[in-house]
Amino acid sequence: MVALLAVGGVTMCGNRPDPVAQPAATATDAVPPAEAAAEPAVSTPASIPASPSPGKSGTATPPGAGGPPTYTVAGFPAAHNTGHPHGLPGDTRKAVTLTPYSGPMTITASGTVIDGKDINGHLEIRAKNVTIRNSRIRVANVQAVTSTADDANLRIEDTEIDGQALDASTGGIALIGRTGFTLLRVNAHGSGDILRIDGVGTVQDSWLHDPRGTGSAQHNDVIQSTNATYVRILHNRLENQHTQTSCILLKADIGPISDVVVDSNLMNGGGYSFYWYDAKYKISNGKVTNNKFMRAAGGGYWPKGGYHGTQAFSATALPQWSNNTWNDNGQQISM
Repeated sequence: MVALLAVGGVTMCGNRPDPVAQPAATATDAVPPAEAAAEPAVSTPASIPASPSPGKSGTATPPGAGGPPTYTVAGFPAAHNTGHPHGLPGDTRKAVTLTPYSGPMTITASGTVIDGKDINGHLEIRAKNVTIRNSRIRVANVQAVTSTADDANLRIEDTEIDGQALDASTGGIALIGRTGFTLLRVNAHGSGDILRIDGVGTVQDSWLHDPRGTGSAQHNDVIQSTNATYVRILHNRLENQHTQTSCILLKADIGPISDVVVDSNLMNGGGYSFYWYDAKYKISNGKVTNNKFMRAAGGGYWPKGGYHGTQAFSATALPQWSNNTWNDNGQQISM
């Protein structure tokens, strides 16, 4: 039996997985210093059968005259507590002055640390235990950071990643992908997609927003996974100003998806803000809890949260869904 449901819940599935235990936030320390980073292969996302979805992207005008949002939402990441700390009001982190990065663009030395650097170009991670922190990465029409090993243990923290709205692809280039990483307090924006988790990945306390490119044919996702064995999306602010596709899209196109926790995030926009989909493979074993959804009445892009609604499901096994609410009034959003 396949469940298909949108905001408010209309069809229920009896085959619910056992809830997964939410892990403590991961934190690895003491990465040996060094400097380094490469030109990644760009993965093109599979097409998304949004249910339903307009043929072309419509775009809302964000608060702040069409640029990246300038407003804040109490309790959630924003410009002053994500990206490299540079003295914005309210930022309690120590400000850093960026210096130009001159190291390699392909990182092959384990334990490499890149700290306080202004990086222009795409970094490919081919070593374990690499850390990028207190930095800025800018790219044009390519992925910014690529990690392809599940056990890479890459950490990106207190870093801004900017695609500069120069993504000319039709599918959307994810700024960060694909596996073996933890993102903390990252501010990423300005590419057709923002984050791809295909394998193992954690993103926490980050602001991922403004997926955009040079054309109107893209399917824009803030976070996308097409196959994964461990996904943690924890206390992030996720914003998609388009009428398609998502803030979070979990769709088992390339392989099964399992062991998923989506907890305490703020979602705003997209066609539906959250998707949970079987495709060629199955998605299972998930927990979606304590998330808040924005809508136009509370400062969001669309009256229903996403253009069509808050969530869409098409799967034989639905996630545990609890305490997901509207941000403006705390009303529960049923499955």
